[in-house]
Amino acid sequence: MNFLSERMNRVGPSMIMDLLKTAAGGGFTSFASGLPDPAMFPAADLATAADRELSSSPAGALQYGAAEGYAPLREWIAEHLKTRGLKATVDHILVTNGSQQALDLAARLLIDAGDLVAVETPTYLAALQTFDSYEARYLPFSRAGTDPDETSLAQALGQSAKSIYLLPTHQNPSGLTWSEGARDAAAALIAKSRCTLIEDDAYFDLRYDGEPQIPVSARLDGAIYTGTFSKTIAPGLRVGYLCASPDLVAKLSCLKQITDLTTGSLTQRIVHRFVTDFDYSAHIASVCDTYRRRRDTMLRALKQSMPAGVSWTHPLGGMFLWLTLPEGQDADALLKEAMQHKIIFVPGQSFHPDGGGTNALRLNFVSEPSHRITAGIELLASLIRDQIGRESHTAGELGA
Repeated sequence: MNFLSERMNRVGPSMIMDLLKTAAGGGFTSFASGLPDPAMFPAADLATAADRELSSSPAGALQYGAAEGYAPLREWIAEHLKTRGLKATVDHILVTNGSQQALDLAARLLIDAGDLVAVETPTYLAALQTFDSYEARYLPFSRAGTDPDETSLAQALGQSAKSIYLLPTHQNPSGLTWSEGARDAAAALIAKSRCTLIEDDAYFDLRYDGEPQIPVSARLDGAIYTGTFSKTIAPGLRVGYLCASPDLVAKLSCLKQITDLTTGSLTQRIVHRFVTDFDYSAHIASVCDTYRRRRDTMLRALKQSMPAGVSWTHPLGGMFLWLTLPEGQDADALLKEAMQHKIIFVPGQSFHPDGGGTNALRLNFVSEPSHRITAGIELLASLIRDQIGRESHTAGELGA
């Protein structure tokens, strides 16, 4: 297909979306998805919110809206972000079709072909796909425990990075959260390097232990901060947002007009009705209570079932944890076997821009009920134990 653009050489299907298609066939225990539990969707309240909006403002709800978004919702988001330590007014907010569009707009604004982007490894797969579509090159930096390795981060930023992408709170895929000290250090290094921060905070509200940390963006000027209502209300509404300086919002708004003109007027107004007419804080608390129990169920099952040499993260929030197999084990081969037993997960290599993660996997702990989590982890542990045993036997034969 020589008529396609050069960038399409780097654009491919998402393994996660392919796995979701597989799971849609039924019968699978899915640890692969990034899907919230539909039982937590406030469907009745959203129906009431939609009815109120269509009854009171049918023309506004069904007509094209401003590219920047529905003004009352932008005002609410700005006030909400102030509680996170961000200096936001309505002019700092652009409403987007989910936070994925916010990442795409930020990447299109900042990245030319060949530009260097610093990223933590592992990092969010769909962010890498977005940056790939603009022909970015990567400067990966590693972790030291739950925080980034400061030396590795400094080295990455010292190589003329144009931008840096961070997901420091309940990271997808690891579930890890940076400390306040790590955020201070990262902000200082970013300011010194003069690269632009894109901070993805999709999971901020899904916190199960401890107090929330202040975003790195609150410590910097010129950052682009993204968020979403997909994880707390419902992803089908496709309402996200970004927060940036008004001059950047104006430029990003122009890019959004090229892309889709505006986010859906009705869904924006439904979200605004929900967060103002209903108890949004109580809803988030209910979601967190449910997801906390499921996280604890998975951690308990992992501790009881996994063989020696397997380790995993202990997330303070979010939807995922990161499991690491012993060196030499192959997560892709494990997935093929697990699928025969109706279990799916995402192998770790997809989250690494540098080809690492072959012996790691991401597990979602919010999509399945507790009894299926326990049974699924027990079966997965059995498959891992068998794989390790086979590898040990093969290695013994080769050494004999």
